[in-house]
Amino acid sequence: MNKASMAPLAYVSPTLLADFFDHLPEAVVVADAERRIRYANPAAEELFGYRGDEWIGRQTSMLYATPDDFAEQGEKRYNRFSRIGMQAYRIRYRCADGTVFLAHTSGGTMRDERDQLRGFIGLIRPAEAAEKTVDTLQRLHAITASPALDEAARIDAILSLGARHFGLDLAVQSRIRGEDFRVEHCLDPASGINPGDSFELSGTYCVHTLKAHEPIGFHHAGESEIRVHPCYREFGLEAYIGCPIQVDGEVYGTLNFSSLNPCRPFSRDDLIFMQLLADSVGHEIHQQIMRKQLSAQARTDELTGLSNRRAVMETLEWQVAHSQRSGLPLSVLLLDLDYFKRINDTWGHGAGDAVLRAFARLLMGVGREVDLCGRLGGEEFILMLPDTTVEGGRAVGERLRQLLAGTTMAVSAEERITTSLSGGLAALTRGDTVESLLKRADQALYAAKQGGRDRICDASS
Repeated sequence: MNKASMAPLAYVSPTLLADFFDHLPEAVVVADAERRIRYANPAAEELFGYRGDEWIGRQTSMLYATPDDFAEQGEKRYNRFSRIGMQAYRIRYRCADGTVFLAHTSGGTMRDERDQLRGFIGLIRPAEAAEKTVDTLQRLHAITASPALDEAARIDAILSLGARHFGLDLAVQSRIRGEDFRVEHCLDPASGINPGDSFELSGTYCVHTLKAHEPIGFHHAGESEIRVHPCYREFGLEAYIGCPIQVDGEVYGTLNFSSLNPCRPFSRDDLIFMQLLADSVGHEIHQQIMRKQLSAQARTDELTGLSNRRAVMETLEWQVAHSQRSGLPLSVLLLDLDYFKRINDTWGHGAGDAVLRAFARLLMGVGREVDLCGRLGGEEFILMLPDTTVEGGRAVGERLRQLLAGTTMAVSAEERITTSLSGGLAALTRGDTVESLLKRADQALYAAKQGGRDRICDASS
């Protein structure tokens, strides 16, 4: 390298640095104590694509794939307190053209005879393609096996890993229904795309991915057959690699990585790895769906489909706290089917279950969308009425009582019956807790039964 492209180092002459390192096949970068580049040999210029003043005097952060990598190395070894000599490690770097690559680095501190820090040195050798693949696969395994991450966090981490592996800025995991392309997870440094954003499928490169039914890639869209595609005309995305995501044997959406800059041509190994990433994301989505289904089942009464006691109590806890803070009214109606035991004794438990299901349908029909209908157990139900006074709650209870009285329910192939209910109503008062509110509603329900059943009593009466 010529001396004009070297900044002087106080502790060693530029000529001596050139004599030591200019003819080495490995890239050599020397930085001062502030991590500013002071020397780079010809192999480093060839590797990174910078010349002279383009990088001399600038922070070494420009060489790292991500700011986090730069910060991490600063904490580990490139700092004023470090006593680490030359130490080998692997890390990803970024070239002048934006290309990211994995490399072996031997780096450490340089100190003078008085043990004063004078700078840092790194010898860099690009890793072979097989080493890069192994490194990425190890990282993928660490993500999918991590107990500290939930499914959503794993998907985000996989997007970050894929973007880093391919050297592309934008990563998107989509949900596709018909012509609707909806972003569920994304990595976009420019913040131009966010989860929840929706696009016409035909306006995305992913329409080609779905048609291919397999991973595809374009390393320079402007020089390919998709240069006339609306996505290229509108967004100017030059590089793209994507793959369909399968969940339970059906196409769920796509996983894709792209950039405004062209990249190296995608290899067969890249397409295979793209399929592996999409399969990993599909597995996480499947697990997420299953967990939500299990959670819903754990909160749902199996017989009636209403919220079960657990779900009712959790929701009621939140609603009571909300109403106490906001001052908005809240009423609770406890309901009990009259003489339900006689139905079981006369026609059997199958008939009793049919009556409970029929009543649950009536209850859901009376309640508003904001109301909560639940089964507490046996023939006892609850209706939680937010923003409803005791007068409003009484009106709902009476409407339900009259509706039930006029509804016949099948108890056998030949017979249908009608039944009645008793209800206890309580409105939230200052200082009420869930327990005290339910206790007053239960007392009102007891009064309704003692008063002859087939009626609604409230705690204030």
